[in-house]
Formats: sequence, C-alpha cells, structure tokens
Amino acid sequence: MKIGLFGGTFDPIHVGHLIVMENCINLMGLDKIFILPNSNPPHKLKNHKSSTEIRVKMVKEAIKDNPRIEINDYDYKDNNIHYTFQTIEYFVNAYNEDEIFFIMGEDSFLEIETWKNYKRILENNIIVFKRYSDDGKKIKNKLNHYSKFRDNIFIIDNLVVDISSSLIRKLVMNKKSIKYLVTDDVELIIKKKDLYV
Repeated sequence: MKIGLFGGTFDPIHVGHLIVMENCINLMGLDKIFILPNSNPPHKLKNHKSSTEIRVKMVKEAIKDNPRIEINDYDYKDNNIHYTFQTIEYFVNAYNEDEIFFIMGEDSFLEIETWKNYKRILENNIIVFKRYSDDGKKIKNKLNHYSKFRDNIFIIDNLVVDISSSLIRKLVMNKKSIKYLVTDDVELIIKKKDLYV
C-alpha cells in the first residue's frame, strides 16, 4: 500500500486540507492517508490553540465520508512533543511493508532547514503541494540545493490551494462568513463551541 501522512494543528481543518489530500490520493495513487492532528506542534508551542479534543472532533467530522482518509492518534495521544522526523520514522517502521509519503505545504518545504533533523525528513518520500501562484522558482531552487534527495521529493502543482486556518480564525473573529471554507459540520462545531471569537 501507498500511505500518506498529513500532519498539522488543524485549528480548524478546512476545505484546503481536504482538497490537498484528495489531490494527493488522485495524483500519487495513495491508498490511504493518515491525518495526524498534533497536540503540541513544536513550531507552535507559544501559540494559543483550541483544545486537542475539539480539533480532533473537527477533523473526524470533516473526513467522515471519505474511507481513504483516516485519523491517527500518534501525534496527540500522549500530549508529548513529536518531531516530524520521529513521526515519519515511526510509520516507516510500523508499516514496513508499505510505502510511506509525508505530505507538506510549499511554505513548510521552503523552511525545511528550521525543522529538527530535517535531513532525516528529506531521506523519506515527501509530497510537496504548491501554495503560491508564482512560477515555482523558489521550489526549483530548493530542489536544486537538495539534489541528492530529488528522487523522493514529489511536487504537486496542478492546482494551488492557499486557504489557511489563520484566515478562518480571523474571519470568525470579525464575524464574517466562513461558508465553503470549512465543511458544514466543522462550521457547526465552531459556532457551538464559540471558537475564535
């Protein structure tokens, strides 16, 4: 099997996340994606976050009708800090008969040097989805810089999705509509729990 790993804070999960995952399934022939909500993302330790329980609930509601996308508790079950290289290595070992692909956004890939043990991340299969409407020069330069990892880095640039959770939080805070940016079920949770107000 080909398995994708898609980690994040998902505060909240939005249609951009869903489009990216479905696009990866289609273009990379993934059989399954494990979506990995992170209780303590190392790069966002100082940021205010909704509770892990609420973020997990939103993810479950957003993906409930897609049998190929499954929530996995590895990055939130113990509330510890899990670095990406550790998460990838766990799944590579646990699913050693399968092919593992880590999915990340262009913005993260361009800052990969700031990630702990980033070369151990680059040694694995990486899917990078495009987020910016430009000529892709920055990605090409980064790929040239890490040419020895080029064979296991896959760029998905057939569509550009640049919806962010921070945009949605800002819209809610300013009492603006988030319709079509999140699923109806996620919007209902945001309203019921008075998130981001």
